[in-house]
Amino acid sequence: MHKSKKRSKQIKAWMFAALFLVIAIAVLLRGFVVYKVYPLDYRQIIEQRSKEYSLDPYLVSAVICAESRFLPEAVSPKGAVGLMQIMPDTGEWIFGKMGFENYNSDMLCDPDVNIHLGCWYLRYLYERFNGDMDKVLAAYNAGPRNVEKWAPDGALETIPFPETENYLKIVTRNYYIYKEIYNDF
Repeated sequence: MHKSKKRSKQIKAWMFAALFLVIAIAVLLRGFVVYKVYPLDYRQIIEQRSKEYSLDPYLVSAVICAESRFLPEAVSPKGAVGLMQIMPDTGEWIFGKMGFENYNSDMLCDPDVNIHLGCWYLRYLYERFNGDMDKVLAAYNAGPRNVEKWAPDGALETIPFPETENYLKIVTRNYYIYKEIYNDF
């Protein structure tokens, strides 16, 4: 009986040590994992374009993360392209509104061009929807005409597209995470 108590204490000690080691590794890797899940590539471009269009760089980062996971050549099943997932026709429209010529949809894979157009479009939506960020983000995802149909007289109370409702939640969550882990913009 004495040997089994001693053996039991040894097992408990080893289990405690193993648990402590697992917790220590988790704490050490936490930062690494968080930065991998929430990357911040193209930081300088995001800062520059956010400032140029009076946008919160954490919001722009949150949109990019939700849209493309920071993959500059990402293409959605619907055909949206680049970091901020801009539809080629929308890119052409934005390009013209910005006063630029010689648009080519291949330009949407260029991080600087894509972030520039995406920030311009976010600012446009911000002004169109009087700063109502839920409407801005819903419009970025589903189009401004849909949002105007959903909220003709004011607040956006229901979103009939589950994808857009989920998008709003993801971008909002990403925003707070980016603000927490990259608190030096």
